[in-house]
Amino acid sequence: MTLKPSQRLKKRYISFTLKGSFTEDELSHAIYKYSLRFFGEYGLSSRTIKLIEFNENEGILLVNRDSTEEVLGMLALINELAGKPTRIISRRTSGTISSLKDKDKA
Repeated sequence: MTLKPSQRLKKRYISFTLKGSFTEDELSHAIYKYSLRFFGEYGLSSRTIKLIEFNENEGILLVNRDSTEEVLGMLALINELAGKPTRIISRRTSGTISSLKDKDKA
C-alpha cells in the first residue's frame, strides 16, 4: 500500500556549519536532546529532525516543511551541546539534497 502524495511527509533540508568538535553520533544525539528540551515531547513528536549527513564540520538536517522556521530558530539558540561549547550556523534550506549541494558549491 502506497501513500497518496497529500499524505507523505513534506520535507526540507537544512545545510549547516558546526563550530565545535563532535562525531556524527555525538552530534545526532546532542541535537535530539536539545530539541527535546526546546520543543518538549509533544512538540518534538510533531516535528521531524534527523541528521542526514555530517562531514567534519558541515552537515545536513532533514526537517518537516511546516516546522522549518521553528527548527532554524532552535538551531540559532544552541550555544552548548553535551556540555561542550558549540555553534550551529545554518547556511541554506532546500527541498532536495542535490539542489542544496549545488547551491553550496556555487
